[in-house]
Parts: sequence; structure tokens; C-alpha cells
Amino acid sequence: MNVLRIAGKELKILRDIKMLLFMLATPVLLMLILGTALSGSFQATVKVEPIRVVYSFDGASGEVQQEWEALLQDGAASGIVFEKTADGGEADVKDDVQNGLYTGYARISEDGISYYGNSGRAMENGIVQGLLTPLTDRYKLSVAESGIPSSDGNYVAETPINTGLQPSGLDYFAVAVTTMIILYSALTAGQLIETERSGHTDIRLLASPVTKGEIFAGKIAGTFVLNAIFVVIVVLLSKYMFGANWGGHLWLVFLILFSEIVLALSLGLAFGYLLKGNVAGSVLMMIIQVAAFVGGAYTPVENTSGLMYALAAYSPLHWSNEAILQVIYAGELEASLPAMLLNIGCSVLLLALAIVLMRKREGL
Repeated sequence: MNVLRIAGKELKILRDIKMLLFMLATPVLLMLILGTALSGSFQATVKVEPIRVVYSFDGASGEVQQEWEALLQDGAASGIVFEKTADGGEADVKDDVQNGLYTGYARISEDGISYYGNSGRAMENGIVQGLLTPLTDRYKLSVAESGIPSSDGNYVAETPINTGLQPSGLDYFAVAVTTMIILYSALTAGQLIETERSGHTDIRLLASPVTKGEIFAGKIAGTFVLNAIFVVIVVLLSKYMFGANWGGHLWLVFLILFSEIVLALSLGLAFGYLLKGNVAGSVLMMIIQVAAFVGGAYTPVENTSGLMYALAAYSPLHWSNEAILQVIYAGELEASLPAMLLNIGCSVLLLALAIVLMRKREGL
């Protein structure tokens, strides 16, 4: 009961309408500004990656194989690498294409050419298909001569692998700004105990029939619920006001966001106990700014390189953003698990540090 009362005290900020509007307007406006101003980063300037195509023959005639050998020479001259796959390994090859090891897979048979391309590399697939076009014209004649009709006249079939939408500027920053705002809640968490000390209410709390553990748990619970409410409202506002795409698994997106809230609160509490006064706030601000900058809050990590790209792997914004985008645009629900485990795992370590430091103090 004491935990619930302390948690309820932290939720009283919801009565302040002006503060509520400010806390909601800031992320929503930031999404709109960044999504509009930096939308050019998401337009069609595409870097062409090295092109590797794996292929196999399935009952194709010797004449077709000769024509294919000629095409391989043309491809080599254009910098396209063709590799022949082992027999019976089509399923494994398609997995390699899906995972990005190859640009595509071409299977040549008497029925035509089946091409399976990774749709995440549309530019490269267009180049490969352009190279295949002359062969398909000649192949169509050879098939007709062999007396094998085609019901629809289509001798080249493409089955895209890994199909999925790509986020627009607004879609991307709806996610990135939300995760960044969550990380800023560490600043509030860092002041939870310091506020009680500076207002001298910590003595009254300790004199009451409330344990340190109850105070600690109550403040975490109340602050978590408060931030969770704000996050839900921000997501729904961006979804229904701006049409931001949050996918069809919103419940899973919220779980990832809630796990990041726990991490941010744990970070703030740990540094609030580790450092005193304004020093904790200054250090937290530096950590948050670096994590946001390298983690994709202002530009997608894919657009960076060097040290900044390497540091992104250590930013909770990056792994949270990546998991959410994978869930929304690739439908890979399992991508949420590593991000949530990282968030909760780091939270456990930080909360353990905060608890140890709290027990060593006579007061809060």
C-alpha cells in the first residue's frame, strides 16, 4: 500500500495541464520538424552495392547453357559476379539471398528463367534484370522451337524476397524522436531522490513507517507509469495526426518502448546515487546526447560511417529503433526480443548499483 501511495504522488504531475501540454507538444513538433526538414535523406539517391548473383541449371538445353555462358562474360565485364550453386541447394540459396549474401538467384530451366531478388536491393536487381533481358528474348525463341509452349508468354518470373515498405522521413522520426524522448526521462529519474533531499522531505519520509525499499519501488513505479502514459499518447498522436506508420503489431512496439523506459529510469537512478547534485544531471545529459547522436535520433545510422557507425551499436536508441523498424516494416517480431533483453539486462545492472549505493547511505 505504501508503494502505491508513493507512486500516486509521482503521478500528480498529470494535474498540471500546462506541463502536460508542453511535454506532449515537444516530441510531436520535433517529429514534424525533423520529418519535414530531413525528408531528403529518405529519397531515392541509392548507392549501388557489389552485385553477386548465384545461378543453377535445371534441365536446360545445351544451347541455352551456351547462351548463358556468353551472358556471364558480359556480366563479368560489367563487374557482376555470377556463382554456380550446388545441385539441390535451392532452399539454402534463397536463404542466402534473403540474408543479403547474394543480390539474387537465377534458375534456368526449360520452363523459363526464374529470378529471385532481394527487394531490399532494388537498384542492383534492376541492373541484373537489364542484363537478363537480351537472353530472355533469345531463350524465348529456343523454347518455342523445342515445342514447349508457354501459357502466358512470360519466360522470366521474378519472386522478390524480403519485400517490405521503407519508412518515410516522418515515419522514421516518429520512432526516433519517441525513443529519444524516453531516454531524456533519465534526467527526471536522476532527480527523484535529490528532490526529496533538497526539499528536506527525505527526513519526514524516513521518519514515517515506510522502508527505503518501498520509497525506491514507489518512485520507480510511479515514474514508469507516468512516462508510459506520455509515450502511449505521443505514439497515438503521431499515428492519427500525422499518419505515421507504427505497423500492425503496436502492442509489441509498446513493449519495446516500455523496456526502454525502464532502462532510462534505471540509468537516471544509478547516476543520481553515484553522483551528487547537478553533477549527475550534467553527466546524464552528456550520455543522452551522445547516445542520441550516434544512435540515429537525427539521421539514420545507415547514413553514417567510421567511428560514429561503430559507436551506434552501443546506443540503446539504435537497438530500440532497429527492433521497432524491423517489426513495423519487415514483420520480424523476433527482432524485438534482443532489444528488450538488452534494455532489461542493462536496467537490472543499473538498479542493482542504485540499490547498493542506497543501502550504504544513512538517509535517502
